[in-house]
Amino acid sequence: MISDNGIVVDSISRAYGSTQALNKVSLNVGKGEIYGLIGPDGAGKSTLFRILTTLLLPDSGTAMVAGYNCVKDYREVRKKVGYMPGRFSLYQDLTVEENLNFFASVFKTTVKENYHLIKDIYSQIEPFKKRRAGKLSGGMKQKLALSCALVHKPEVLFLDEPTTGVDAVSRKEFWEMLHRLKSEGLAILVSTPYMDEAMMCDRVGFIQQGEIFSSGNPHQIINNFYGNVFKIKTQNPQQLVMLLAQQLGSGNVHRFGSELHLFGDDSIEIFLKDFALQQSSLTINYEKATPTIEDCFIQLMKNNHEQNTGH
Repeated sequence: MISDNGIVVDSISRAYGSTQALNKVSLNVGKGEIYGLIGPDGAGKSTLFRILTTLLLPDSGTAMVAGYNCVKDYREVRKKVGYMPGRFSLYQDLTVEENLNFFASVFKTTVKENYHLIKDIYSQIEPFKKRRAGKLSGGMKQKLALSCALVHKPEVLFLDEPTTGVDAVSRKEFWEMLHRLKSEGLAILVSTPYMDEAMMCDRVGFIQQGEIFSSGNPHQIINNFYGNVFKIKTQNPQQLVMLLAQQLGSGNVHRFGSELHLFGDDSIEIFLKDFALQQSSLTINYEKATPTIEDCFIQLMKNNHEQNTGH
């Protein structure tokens, strides 16, 4: 039975020995939707991708992709999906053109037949079609990998940290491509370590230790942030982190590059005013700030940990 949903995951679990990689994960991604899976290394993202692309069996639960069961109908699923793993996995010794023709032939199609699908992407690397894939830049490898994932006209696209290690301009171009693909009705599941990319998704799910602990529209998640965020700048942020953590607890103070973010209620502003006066050796500048998606992730992760541990 074909479903309107591109991806339906229901209580999927998977363990590697005593390590629980996924614990009753559920999510759904509709056609024409980009769903971002956000989480640290080891959270279970790649394990979920391997199950959904039929490369790994779940211990329990069910997963449907393009209306087909990932276990019972794995042959059909493989015809319907495009998969771009985090590590460049094309044939380094084949040229750009040879890689693309090979992947088209695997799915019994031709580049010419589906060229309209990849034209916008492939046209940027076509001048280098005789170059070996291993000699391409990071951004060009990314475009070739995406072209190969699309050449057979999939209904569902899986992208596992596709922009890691790619320059900012190529990342921007890549997301523009994804939004064009979304408009053509593809269901897209993408994992990313970049919080700015989370804002480009229709919905996001935060995953930690094999469990999705929050899911929704990124703007709604930001609106649900409770309390205040203060941005703090000083000439010695590491020293300030330790001083603030001693008084407020480490869970409320977070370092963002050269500045700190402090979470708290309205009383925090009064505390900061007095604290800044007491620290004569430090120049401390602070201002109330709008929460970012990263602030929300940290707060939700902290809440999830406290619920699971009971403190």
